[in-house]
Amino acid sequence: MDNSIFIEVFGAVTGLIYVLLEIRQKRAMWIVGGISALTYILIFLNAGLIAATGLQLYYLAMSIYGWKNWGGSGNDKNDGEPTVSKMAGKIFITSILSSIAGYLLLSLVLDVYGRDPMPEVDSAIAVMSMLATWWVTRKYIENWFLWIIADGLAVYLYVSQELYATAALYFVYIIASVAGYLHWRKFA
Repeated sequence: MDNSIFIEVFGAVTGLIYVLLEIRQKRAMWIVGGISALTYILIFLNAGLIAATGLQLYYLAMSIYGWKNWGGSGNDKNDGEPTVSKMAGKIFITSILSSIAGYLLLSLVLDVYGRDPMPEVDSAIAVMSMLATWWVTRKYIENWFLWIIADGLAVYLYVSQELYATAALYFVYIIASVAGYLHWRKFA
C-alpha cells in the first residue's frame, strides 16, 4: 500500500485537531498547526499544487507568529490570550483589496510559469487562507466567514486531485468554521 495515504490521513488528523483547538481559542493550536503545515508541504508538493505548498510554508511561519502573538499579553479576559474583536472597516477594505491584488498576481504567475493543475482555484484558496490566518492571529471574528469560502473551494480542488482525505478534512473545516464563529461570537 502507498504510504502517501497514511501521510495524508496524518495531515488531516493534525489539521482537524488544529481547528478544534482554534475554535476553543487554545494557544496550543499553533504547535499542531505547524506540524500539520509540515505534513501538507510534502502532500501538496507531491500533488503539484504550488500555491497550496506555498500556503503551507506561510502557515508554518504564521504558527510561530501566532504562538508568540497569543502568548500572555495580559490585555484580555481569556487566560492571557487576546480577546476576540470585530474588525475595523478600514482594515477590512485594505485586507480585501490587498488580497485581490495578491490573487491576480499569484494566479498569473502560476498560470504562466507553473504546472499547477488549477492555478486560479489554487491561488484563490491560498490568498483567502493567508488573509484568514492573519485575521486569526489578530483574533478578528470575521476570519470564520473567509474560511467558509476558502474551504468550500478547497473541497472542490482536492476532490479534483483525488486527495479525498484532505477534501473530507476541508468539508469538516466548513462545519467547524460555522461552529467557530458561533463560539467566538460569545467573546466579541
